[in-house]
Order: sequence, then C-alpha cells, then structure tokens
Amino acid sequence: MSMEELHRAAVTPGADTSPACQPKAAAPAPRVYETDGKERGLLPLALLLSLLLVEMVISVFSCGPGLVVPALVAAWYAVLLWYRGAEGLLKRESLLLFCAVCLLALTFALFSNDWFRGVNLLALPVLLMVQTHQWSGAARRPWYLPTMLWERFLLTVDGLFCRLGASWKAASTVKGEGKKRGIYLLLGLGAAVLLLLVTVPMLLSADALFAHLAGGAVDFFSRHMGAWVGRLLAALCLAPFLFGLLYSVRRPEPLAEKKERGKLFAFDAIAPVTVLVVMDALYLFFIAVQFAALFGGERYLAVTGISHAEYARSGFFQLVGVAGLNLTLVMACLQICRREGKGFTAVRALSTVLVASSFVMLGSAACRMTLYVTEYGLSFKRALTYWGMLMLAVFFTAALLKIWKKSFSFFKVLFAAGLAGWLALNFINVDRIVTRYNVSLYQQNQDAVMDLPYLAFQSYDTLDILEELPGDMRVYHYWEGTLEELIAQRRDRAAADAADWRSWSVSAQLAAIGGRK
Repeated sequence: MSMEELHRAAVTPGADTSPACQPKAAAPAPRVYETDGKERGLLPLALLLSLLLVEMVISVFSCGPGLVVPALVAAWYAVLLWYRGAEGLLKRESLLLFCAVCLLALTFALFSNDWFRGVNLLALPVLLMVQTHQWSGAARRPWYLPTMLWERFLLTVDGLFCRLGASWKAASTVKGEGKKRGIYLLLGLGAAVLLLLVTVPMLLSADALFAHLAGGAVDFFSRHMGAWVGRLLAALCLAPFLFGLLYSVRRPEPLAEKKERGKLFAFDAIAPVTVLVVMDALYLFFIAVQFAALFGGERYLAVTGISHAEYARSGFFQLVGVAGLNLTLVMACLQICRREGKGFTAVRALSTVLVASSFVMLGSAACRMTLYVTEYGLSFKRALTYWGMLMLAVFFTAALLKIWKKSFSFFKVLFAAGLAGWLALNFINVDRIVTRYNVSLYQQNQDAVMDLPYLAFQSYDTLDILEELPGDMRVYHYWEGTLEELIAQRRDRAAADAADWRSWSVSAQLAAIGGRK
C-alpha cells in the first residue's frame, strides 16, 4: 500500500473508534406548542378564571366560601366546553364524575355548614382534576383504582408547571395590526390612568359642585383601587399556570407508560390462613363471652352498674376501629395469597368468618351509640358516626362479594359508594336533622339536656327550628343572654353573608329573611 493510500485510510470517518471521537448524544428537542385561534381566545378567559380563583381564596379567609365556589366551577367547565368541546365528556365515567363535581360545588351555594365546607374545599379540587383528566383522555389508569390519584396528580403538575411557555406562544402569535393595537391599547390605558391621577384631584379642588357630585365615586375608587390592583396582579401571576393546565386538557400528553408488573410477591396460603385463624378465634371468643355486653342494653347496665355514657364510650370507638382494621386485613390476605388450591379456599372461608364477625361488631357499635343518643341527644359528630358505620357495612358487603367472586371490582364499589355516600351526607342537611331530634326530645321531656349555642352555631338551617322553643330560655356556656337574642345575632350574621355574593348561599338568604313569627 502506498503512502497516499495509508494517509487516506487514516483520515477516513469512523477509522478512529476512541470514545473522544464518538458523536455526542443529541440534546432533547424543546417542547413545541401548537396554537390556533382558540389559544389566543383562551388568554383572557384564563385571566378571568384566575380572578375568580383569587376571589375564592380571599373569601375563604374573610367572609367564607359560598356562591363563589360553584361560580368558579361553572366558569371552568364553560371555558373547557368552548375550548375543548364536548368530546369525551359524554362517556359514562366522565359524565358521572362531572355530575358529582357539580353536586359537590352546589353544596356551597345551598348550605352553610362550616365543617362540610372545609372538607369539600379539599375534596373538590381532587375530584375536579380526576374528572378533567378523565375527560381529556390523558389518563390511562381507570378512575376507580387507588393508583389513579397519583397519575392524575402528575398530570395536573405537568399541566400547571410544564406548559408555561404555551401562554407566551399564544400571545406571541397575534400578528400584524392585532399585536400593535394591543400594545397601543395598553400604553393608552397606562397614560390615561396617570393623567387621571393628576387631573381629577385638581378638578375636585377647582369646583365645589363637581366635587360634590363626583366625590363619592372618587372616594369609592380610592378605597378599593389598591384591592383591585392587588387582585389583578395576583390573577396575572396565576393566569399562565391555569392556561397551561387548560392547554394540556385540549392537547393531552399521556405520561410515559411503565411496563406492567405482576405481583411483586405472593405468599403461600399458610401465612394468611394462620393470621385469619388467630383473628377469627379471637373475635368468636370475644363475641361469645361478651354477648351480654354487646346486646344486653338496659339489663346489662343494671347488672354492671355503669352509666349510659360509660357503656357507649367504653366500646364504641374500639369496635369501629377493629371493624376498619378487619376490612384492611381481608383485602390484604386476598391480595397476597396465591389464588389456587385448597389453601385459597380456606382463605376465602376464614375471610368470610372475619367479615361476619365485623358485621356483629358494627351492630354492637350501632346499639351502643343509639343508647347513648337516646339518653344524651344527637350531635353532628354522632350523626357522622352513624354514616361511617353505614359506609363500613357497604364496604364489608363489597368485600364479601370480592371474596367469592374473582371478577368483582372492589375498588370501583369503594370509590363509587364512598363518593355517593358523601354527596348524600351533604344533601340530607345533617344540622336540621340533629336540631329537629333534640328539639323534639326537649318538647317531650323538658329535663333533657340542650346545648343551644352548639345547635345555633352549626349552620343557619337550624334557626327556624330553634324558634319553636321559648324565646326567653337562658343559654348557658359562653353565651350570656336568651335564646331569642342568640338567634337574632345569628340572623344578623346570615344577612351579612347573604349581602356578599362570594359568601351568599340559600341557607344564609333564608335565615336573613326569616324570623320568629
């Protein structure tokens, strides 16, 4: 080989295979945002949603959330319907979740129970994001699996924080005269505001009649200008985040799908069988020995000499806690056990015994609570306790079906029944039920204990029922005065809530216009 051929071989690409000469990995391409006329129209709508969100946050810390919450939810869905269209919304799961979101938001405009409002303020955004990503089609995991919450959370974070460039891209696509006019409009508004700040005070001091006519408007604007400017600045900061979230709904990008894994571990049936045998033996022995204590009622009290309060409190919360633990144990044993052979059949049988024991304990807890309520009256927490026991009974029924029917979806029932039960609890107006029970109890026996401040401060829905009692009743605890004075104070507070659109509710409005006949 000649020297010239050797030289050509040395400079041929690929001849040197050292790491330093290897091509570098290409940098990831920047995200490209597709925009059209709808994205440009979405810009002011995102700002409007941000203003409503700011108003809702302010109302939470000032007057209390009311009509502002369903107004924000209605505006959110109105924007989504315009921006994305109804495609995907009419699917059964998405439509049912949509109805659940609307009903949960509606409770803020109908009722005035602060405890429900606090819990619903946490539950509503979660349910809203579950429904929104179900509608968009970005979610891959079914809505009833517990792991879907993590997926929906990641999709929400991606929309809020990873699409900030979308709003800038939409704003920068305004072409030609449109962009120039927008810039000139902002400049003109800024110049006009500066001129007004200089000329209006001069005109007010120059003419007394003008000052008399325009002074009220100027005072109003001067008092509220700072708040309006602050709200607008906060909304401008929030708008790009909401725009990115809405953008991700119309142009969804599902998360990278991981390979499906089988069970990480599966125990031989002997392990869950051992656990279930021990627990079943314990509960059966407990029920056999304590049968008189569980269902003895008044006779048991007479024999033991303990009070109603001691009887109810000594076992109620423990029995409910054990029932919840048993539900977790049953589902865990079914999950980790190998689904084959006589061992799995034994797990099913022992799990059935455990569920049956749990039903007995729930019945015992219900008896104890009923005896306590009969003696001391009903309260909001005791009503929630009845609801919790009812939901546990529903979940245990679903667990029983799961034990003997492999294809049964336990978590679908758990999520659907839990959501339906929570909505029902919101709409049955627990405060009115509690107050009606206690007032009726007092009317039958005037020696019954009545915590009037507690009942009056539950929600405005209780006031008309409390007015059935004598107005000159003395109120104890921290309130010094009569029942009539207490109700009058609560109606004044209701009138204040009804006067502000953010805190307005049907409950507050009815309490404000009502009164002792």
